[in-house]
Amino acid sequence: TNKPQNQRSVSSKQVANNPEAASKAAIDQAMLLTFRDVVKEVIREENENLRGEIKEEITKAVSPIQPDVDEFTKKFGDYEEGLKNLDKRLEVVETCYADLNNQYHKLLAKTDDLENRGRRCNLRILGIPEGIEQGNPTRFIADLLFNILGGPDGLGKAPLLDRAHRVAAPVPPKGKRPRAFIVRIHYYQEKERIQQLARQKGKLEFRGEQNFIFPDYSIDLSRRRAAVNGIKKLLQKKDGVHYGLIYPACFRISMNGETKMFDSPESAKTFIESKFGPLSE
Repeated sequence: TNKPQNQRSVSSKQVANNPEAASKAAIDQAMLLTFRDVVKEVIREENENLRGEIKEEITKAVSPIQPDVDEFTKKFGDYEEGLKNLDKRLEVVETCYADLNNQYHKLLAKTDDLENRGRRCNLRILGIPEGIEQGNPTRFIADLLFNILGGPDGLGKAPLLDRAHRVAAPVPPKGKRPRAFIVRIHYYQEKERIQQLARQKGKLEFRGEQNFIFPDYSIDLSRRRAAVNGIKKLLQKKDGVHYGLIYPACFRISMNGETKMFDSPESAKTFIESKFGPLSE
């Protein structure tokens, strides 16, 4: 390991003691520096040429599709602007829809209320055999009501009817349930009296057939009132619980001195289960 050091030491001494050797070494170093600079310049020029060629090739490749790119860029901008406009219009439509939907349901409620107000003098009678009215249903129903509800504590005479007719449905086959009668009582107080007497008497019969008298409601209101039938059946098994329907379809429950009113069968069932636990059919 000491031999190279000795050789370098000897060489250095030789260069120092030999002017010609020193001059040659300086020339060699200068040539190396010059060669390095030349190589660097050549590499720089080659890099610039290569970059130029690459740029030219890219330009040649891109130029044919540049119009398409510009067109797509413009279309994309147009689409973006169109989507923004659609978003604004959609917000307006959603606002209008919400308002119209609210008005629609209000109008439905008003229409149903008007329909039921128009029916407030009507009664629906079930259980009357087909054809028994013999072509004069109004006279027949007036006589029937007086027959089953007349008496010292009942109707003093046959009620005054505006009209009476079967519901608009095909005549059922023999042995099937007969069509209901829709009856319009001329005086509202007399209609209320008939309902009261029917509730008091309970079981109504005419010529051996059992009859039922109900108010005549719209289809929508009838469905709303019928929605609590299942709950009413369950409450029949509970002692100390009184219930009923208040017009139009408010379900009332009274128990332990407390009375609650419910607009939906779900809320009524929740209340009952909070008092009695889960209900079962």
